[in-house]
Amino acid sequence: MRQIGTLPKTLDPKVFTDYLLTLGIKSRIDERPEGWCLWIYNEDHVEQARDQLQNYLSRPDDRLYRDAVEAALAIRRQEQQLDQQFRKNYREVTDLWAYPGLRRRPLILALVAVSLVVFVLLESPNHASVVQNRLRFSTSYVDLEGRERSNGLNNILHGEVWRLVTPIFLHFGILHLLFNVWALSSFGTLIELRRGSLRLAGLVLIAAVVSNLGQYLYMERVDPGEPQLFGGISGVICALFGYIWIKGLYEPEQGMILHPSNVTWVLLYLALCMTGAVGPIGNAAHVVGLIVGVAFGVLRF
Repeated sequence: MRQIGTLPKTLDPKVFTDYLLTLGIKSRIDERPEGWCLWIYNEDHVEQARDQLQNYLSRPDDRLYRDAVEAALAIRRQEQQLDQQFRKNYREVTDLWAYPGLRRRPLILALVAVSLVVFVLLESPNHASVVQNRLRFSTSYVDLEGRERSNGLNNILHGEVWRLVTPIFLHFGILHLLFNVWALSSFGTLIELRRGSLRLAGLVLIAAVVSNLGQYLYMERVDPGEPQLFGGISGVICALFGYIWIKGLYEPEQGMILHPSNVTWVLLYLALCMTGAVGPIGNAAHVVGLIVGVAFGVLRF
């Protein structure tokens, strides 16, 4: 959102914002002592809106602007009808396996299934160490002094590129798993239904790689050379949350809207995690994942 100028108090700001709406430009007005500050939501519309503002200021009584009022009213009515229809069809995902059908969200089903299988294997004494070593981001070795040291990026650089992604399937504890599965299903289902499995797959893959790499680099900076073990799909979940959040703000027609209170609670939870009050958390993965999701939302992915 960017401010493009100020309307004097002698002019009705609604006339101009209605006109912008008929051009497909969404705007917001803030009252200030010096006048009405005009903000444009979409960065792509800033230059056009700025030119239109100059035209309006030079001839505010032009009938063109008065005639736009009725057209803007019709547009707002249509938007209201679409919003009502969306809210009628929208539901909170409280029952994971009910509507919508599993065939409509195959990727989310696959991610949940893999997470559950990996967790079961990690709980098995016969498979835990093997599975963990194959899926973790970086393995470790024992040096000549008997200390365990990190192999860093050596595994990945020597062809084990799956390690960039697979830590998202490592969950340490049943609560960790259940919370992440619930959040993944809630956010991921909405995206898969509205934007398709392929687009969701791209977002998940990039968010997994970037958030895992961000967590690795952060831990390496804090404890250079020390063994690293982190996991969980929460970095991806933060990306999905950020994506839906931005889409709801700037492309509500996509049908992905989060209630403002839900946004506030998620952001407060992420802030709480950073305090350490809830135990060891992959905060770097959370932050990086959120940035990835917001960026993809802004880029109209």
